[in-house]
Amino acid sequence: MNRILIALVLHFVSFAFAFNEASAFYIYEYAKIYNFEHKNENLNLSATVLFQEPLSFDYASTKITSDGGNIFFLQTELSFAIGKGTFTPSFLFGRGKWQSGDFEYFYGKPHLPSINAFSGTFNLGNSSVNAGFYFGKMQILNNEELELFNSDFYFSNVSYKYSANHLNATIGFVSANMNANGSLTAANQHYFLFPYSFYNADGLLKIKALYEITNLSFEGNFANYALKLGGVISLYGKMNGKMHYKHRKFYGQDEVFDTLATIQLKNNGFAFAILSINSKKIKFDKFAIQYGVQKPFIIPFGKSFNGISGETKNSVNLKDAFLSMLTANANIYF
Repeated sequence: MNRILIALVLHFVSFAFAFNEASAFYIYEYAKIYNFEHKNENLNLSATVLFQEPLSFDYASTKITSDGGNIFFLQTELSFAIGKGTFTPSFLFGRGKWQSGDFEYFYGKPHLPSINAFSGTFNLGNSSVNAGFYFGKMQILNNEELELFNSDFYFSNVSYKYSANHLNATIGFVSANMNANGSLTAANQHYFLFPYSFYNADGLLKIKALYEITNLSFEGNFANYALKLGGVISLYGKMNGKMHYKHRKFYGQDEVFDTLATIQLKNNGFAFAILSINSKKIKFDKFAIQYGVQKPFIIPFGKSFNGISGETKNSVNLKDAFLSMLTANANIYF
């Protein structure tokens, strides 16, 4: 095990030194994120690796556990001058794999075979316009790697950004679609599928939303401070599903065809604020280090967020509330 860890460390170190910048993020008890970036006059290459820690989520009679996983993203950007502006096309590829998991009523884990993106950004002075299209496939596998559910998803994004001095403001529109289907049987579960003999499900999610993000930054004598404010509101959205299942003997053997009432997502959303503090760059010969912490605050609104029932089995104390989603980061500049 130690040899494997040493090999991973050496891999990341050699990878980082091949790039202009390397950074690491730590999300309290949840994940570690490593980012490597290389820039020159026209080309920008970046790679991001996320390691999710083992976790257990238990809220409102729903329990999800995971032994951990990882996601990898690779992005390429190439800039071209167009008149007084600059056009930058971007291409992204990613995939993710997880260890064993449990979704309360069945055993399974997510799997991300691929996520792809094509986008373009036009910069002119303090303004920029971005348009992108993202698509991919997600699966739920059992712990023996057999497929339980699969989903194709795609979404598009158009945004405008204004930057001046210590202010960055972005407003955008996003449209997302996701279809999912699959089945649980004694053959693909390899467990006692209690109390069903089989369970089939199909689902649909469509949403169109507006979002806004404003980033204010301030420089101090020893650190840089930033306050990011924003929100998302759904202009249109719906989510529904269909189930087909049959109970085991003694629980009723009739086949059941059920349809979930459509959940309307219009006028639902959330507002957020993110506070961050980053140190000044600390120089060491030919490289420099910068580190910091961030803390988000999220407030959901709309009828869809008022229907959550049940009580948490574990109380949340002040320390957990503050540390939840608290992140730390370190950046190395070469």
